[in-house]
Amino acid sequence: RGVSRPRRVVLGTGALALATLVSLVCAAAVLAFMVRHWFGFWPALLMTVGYGALPAIVLAFCLGAPLAILLQPVRNQWLHVAAFAGLGAALGLVFALIAAGPAPRPDYLLTFAAGAALTGGCSLALGRLAVWRLVRLNLDREEQAGGDGAPALGPEHR
Repeated sequence: RGVSRPRRVVLGTGALALATLVSLVCAAAVLAFMVRHWFGFWPALLMTVGYGALPAIVLAFCLGAPLAILLQPVRNQWLHVAAFAGLGAALGLVFALIAAGPAPRPDYLLTFAAGAALTGGCSLALGRLAVWRLVRLNLDREEQAGGDGAPALGPEHR
């Protein structure tokens, strides 16, 4: 038998889709707010969601799903939220560096990169928070009884 890890925290495909949608709408709302003077808020929001749907789906399945699989043994949901915030911040930073071009102004790069990292981190954290109640916990008998030092879980988490 191969190496097995406990799968304590399990999210289904529907939860991944919902988290992706929430993250996309959060990021789109920030971007629409930033460009509202040129396009108006609602047209910019719809445009951003429309053009961002496919990249969001690809990133969710290529980066979000593997991160969720790696976090399955971790029972603390706040660590999941923090991990997704870190992933979003890293993605925002990478996208900002790519979008800045080969020779950006330092002040532009700093503000743009910080804004992109903050937007990405907050968006992914809110997406993970949105599916908090959709988590299924698979616990062994000792954990259900509170034998691991953690309090016993209520019936809604068994």
